[in-house]
Amino acid sequence: MNMPALTPETMTADDRRETWFQRELAGYFSSENADYKENWDYGPELLDLLASRFHAIEMILGAEEVAPQLFAMLHGPDVEGETWREAFETYDPVLTPHWTGTKLIDNAGIYGLYGVLPADVPFDARKPWVDALARQLDQFQQVAQPEPQGVIARIISLALSRHAIDTGEGEVDLQSLALFGGVTEGRIRNILSSGDGGLEKVGQRVTAVSAAAWLKGRKEFFASIWQQPDEARPEAPSPDFSDEVVFVPVAADGSFFHPGLARGGKFMVGPKGGEVSHPSFAEALSALQRMATPRWRRPNEAGNWGIVSGRDWKRIELHQLMSM
Repeated sequence: MNMPALTPETMTADDRRETWFQRELAGYFSSENADYKENWDYGPELLDLLASRFHAIEMILGAEEVAPQLFAMLHGPDVEGETWREAFETYDPVLTPHWTGTKLIDNAGIYGLYGVLPADVPFDARKPWVDALARQLDQFQQVAQPEPQGVIARIISLALSRHAIDTGEGEVDLQSLALFGGVTEGRIRNILSSGDGGLEKVGQRVTAVSAAAWLKGRKEFFASIWQQPDEARPEAPSPDFSDEVVFVPVAADGSFFHPGLARGGKFMVGPKGGEVSHPSFAEALSALQRMATPRWRRPNEAGNWGIVSGRDWKRIELHQLMSM
């Protein structure tokens, strides 16, 4: 089967889903380092998690008492052997889509790596579905306790990190950020150490807002497209900018912070009760870029000034911005 090139701006939602199932479960390729590969085949780990529980049940209730029932739970056309131990020697959870755990990790994979949802999720139900997925993954992680450095834990971290980026709230772990951006984790740590790139560190993570801003400049990043209909064609890549560019925060309604928002010659930024006035646009923008969640005051359609929160970042040429 000829797979589409891993090019975010040319891949449809179906392309991304197919790539997860046909390519990523066999191995992930990092474009920056040809020697760096990430294997996303989570089947063996899922099986190990289940085997450890089966062992515990046998030790508590007695192997002779429960072994037949445990084997009977492994229904399906690919089950071989007469005991669950024999079945596990050839059993592959990736081939068992009826498992709730298999569905959960697959959903986390296509969402975390590629920013799409299963094709059967109705368009108007996508936002609550994504929020529910994050809750389910957090619960699975707490209850199942997968190997911290294992495949399942990495897939879950990717999905939870993308959810943080999509909502503009929370933090992103360094390993997930590196995978999103197509670089090594060492490269991310170097960026943090140098202070370049605008990444805001919180412990061993970075804020979701600063991660989103940094990823805007990474052509390797598969930005989320689940918010648009599957039939929508990917946008053509933007031409290179000819002038200096800056990043400005964008609110949920699509409006963004710009020089025309001065009121009485000053820009008001920050949360309600903690606003700070700045005499220049550059100072106000710098303050917004340091906030975990940027907030600024601007007039609505009725002309009433209120505070809005940034949910994304927009790259715009400086000369265009200063003309507003």
